[in-house]
Amino acid sequence: KTILTPLWMAYHFFTLYANAGNVTAKITETTDNTLDRYILAELNVLVATVKSALDEYKPDIAIREFVRFLDILNNWYIRRGRARFWDEEQDAFDTLYTVLVTLCRVLAPFAPFISEYIYRNLTGNESVHLTDWPTAQKSDSKIVDDMRRVQSIVSVGKQLREQYKLANRMPLNLLTVAGVNMPEYADIIKDELNVKSVKFDENISDVADSFVYLITPKIGARLGGALKDIIPAVKRGDYEIRGGKLLAGGHELNADEYENRLNVKDGVTGAALPDNTAVVVLETELNAELIAEGLANEVRRFIQDTRKAAGLDVSDRIVLTYNADPALMSAIEQHKKHIMREALIVEMIVGDGEYTTQIDEYNLSISVKKA
Repeated sequence: KTILTPLWMAYHFFTLYANAGNVTAKITETTDNTLDRYILAELNVLVATVKSALDEYKPDIAIREFVRFLDILNNWYIRRGRARFWDEEQDAFDTLYTVLVTLCRVLAPFAPFISEYIYRNLTGNESVHLTDWPTAQKSDSKIVDDMRRVQSIVSVGKQLREQYKLANRMPLNLLTVAGVNMPEYADIIKDELNVKSVKFDENISDVADSFVYLITPKIGARLGGALKDIIPAVKRGDYEIRGGKLLAGGHELNADEYENRLNVKDGVTGAALPDNTAVVVLETELNAELIAEGLANEVRRFIQDTRKAAGLDVSDRIVLTYNADPALMSAIEQHKKHIMREALIVEMIVGDGEYTTQIDEYNLSISVKKA
């Protein structure tokens, strides 16, 4: 179920938008788009990992890799590229088509029936079970590492929003990432975390202190009573790291017996990445402009929910009738163009609607109909 449902979701998304635009897709190996290059590189990781797992008779490893890949396919690649499919961008269709066809070939031994159904519908070929096993191509490992780092930054940023009770639809002015420099991914981070600006700062010491964390069960199993010398020495800072090994209290620790960790300083609204290589710091102060934009984003969310309740398809263009309390009307007017684009609205008409809600303390009513 953890494989079949997300696979079907990705296939349904592709066919929905391809059929709506009468788009014909083809297998591709090259593209200039960063997201396309990333998902194709992850696809090659999947092919290589599953082949290795099957060669070693470890299907559980292959299943975990399928689950991981389908999660990033749906919740990162497709979600982030949705507007490209709306705009019928050929590279997006070609890339998703390539991923789905290749995925069916790799998945066929595990899920033979759904792989066969999707493969035949996509390609028109006789059977997925008559195809050769795909060969993993040489892929861009840097883009995989970079995008996984971006995903980690986004995850920590969302945790910070939750910690400080800042809904993701409320825009913020600034997010700082201390410890890395990835300006080419700033737009993705801004969009994912709804911040106006992303700043990279390679100096971590301003926001966090580093310390050595000892993995005492491993050390104790190997060195026994030596812990009584090692722990006080590390606490005093009387240690040295050389060649990946830690020297403390007259003993040498292996790389898997300790970790370098970060402790965020008091007063810093931030948190360290899970690998302790960087710190994400969120500016939490709000002003009137940010609050108005946040209200408009909540209106857009209600419109999207109403579309679903009305039985409209995700690709349907709509006419919106709306009315709201003055402060909320002002926020809607300020961000009208953005609301129209994101909710696929072709016309907005002021008037009372049949669906009502409250956003903060403000009343809102809307009606939607297919354009």
